[in-house]
Amino acid sequence: MSNGEVGVKVNGRLAILTAHLAAPPPSDLSSLPIIEPWFVSAQTSLGGSLTIIDERTGKKYHVPVSAEGAIKAVDLKKITTGKDDKGLKLYDPGYLNTAPVRSSISDIDGDPGMLRYRGYPIEELSESSTFLEVAYLLSK
Repeated sequence: MSNGEVGVKVNGRLAILTAHLAAPPPSDLSSLPIIEPWFVSAQTSLGGSLTIIDERTGKKYHVPVSAEGAIKAVDLKKITTGKDDKGLKLYDPGYLNTAPVRSSISDIDGDPGMLRYRGYPIEELSESSTFLEVAYLLSK
C-alpha cells in the first residue's frame, strides 16, 4: 500500500470518528454495530464464537465474536487464575488493534498529534484551566 493510499484510508477513518463525536448519541445503542462495517477486512459475516483454553488453569472459555469479527475486551475479564485474579487485561501499544468507538468526551487525531477533550486542545486545558473547569466538562 502506497503512502497516498494510507493517507486516504487514515483520513477516511478520522472523518468517520469526527462525525461520530459530533453526532448526538442514539437513544438505543444496542442496534449499533460494535465497529463500523468499513473497518473490517471482509464483506462476509465473521461472527461466531472463540474458544480460549487457559494453559495456566486448563479451563476453557467461550467468547462471542460479532459479525464484524470483534470481541469485547470485557469478555476477557472472565479468564482468571482464581478468586484474587481480576481477569485478563488487554495491552495494545499505540492502539494498533483497537477498533474505533463513539466518544463525546475526547477526540484523538494521530497524524498531527492532536488530543481534544470536549473540543478543547489538551495543551490549552493543561496550561490555562483549573481542575474544576476541566471536571465541569465531564458533566456536559
